[in-house]
Amino acid sequence: MCLDLMEFLYRVMEELSNAGVPIVFKGAMVLNLAIRDNNPSKVERATRDIDGDWIGEFPTMEEMEIALRNAVKEVDSSLDVQANRTFAERKSAGFRIINEFGEKIASIDLSVRQNRFCRPYISYVNGISITGASLSKMLSDKLYAISGESVCRRIKDVLDIYVMSYITKIDMDKLHQIWTETGRELGDFEAYKTQTAKLGEAYNKMKGIKNKPDFLDVYSRVSDVICKLEHQKRIETPTKEKSR
Repeated sequence: MCLDLMEFLYRVMEELSNAGVPIVFKGAMVLNLAIRDNNPSKVERATRDIDGDWIGEFPTMEEMEIALRNAVKEVDSSLDVQANRTFAERKSAGFRIINEFGEKIASIDLSVRQNRFCRPYISYVNGISITGASLSKMLSDKLYAISGESVCRRIKDVLDIYVMSYITKIDMDKLHQIWTETGRELGDFEAYKTQTAKLGEAYNKMKGIKNKPDFLDVYSRVSDVICKLEHQKRIETPTKEKSR
């Protein structure tokens, strides 16, 4: 494959969109489109994955695999798609894009769930419109991911929150609406607050970051977002108790 990997992945997303495959894309591929013309942070994170939510009728693994294979082969006929993880409740379906030697080129992870918090984005490769998660939805997912005990394994989400905080207003009402509708309950961010050293170690190991900022700058800015969330929660809790 002679194409740049990111360009290749965007072309696969374009083919899926053109074919009407019911996917709402999310993750770094969508965030990179959102910040392409407006990125005050100057930070860019490369990725080898396509992430999305399959929002159509409940699919079989075979249906998903065929749709992905068709899109990949439209871009590069020498490549193939291979399923490596079956989806289940709270577990996404996993696929690998492989070359003729069976070597992995990239991954595709698809959750099977509805996602109404989406908007169109324009792929910079061929100007094709793709459906991606809204910034509020991506921010809500990432804050949820770092609110629990496994935050040290979610350091990429910490960096993404840092980047997103520069380009979107932190709308607390919208975030809480999304968490309510998706049935998610935010953790207490205790691990984020107490495992600073481990987070820093994980951050320093991250590769493929353009204009990578100092960890303490990232940690401080994301901490400010968390403080706003907790302040809003303290305000709302007495109100709820009075209404009982």
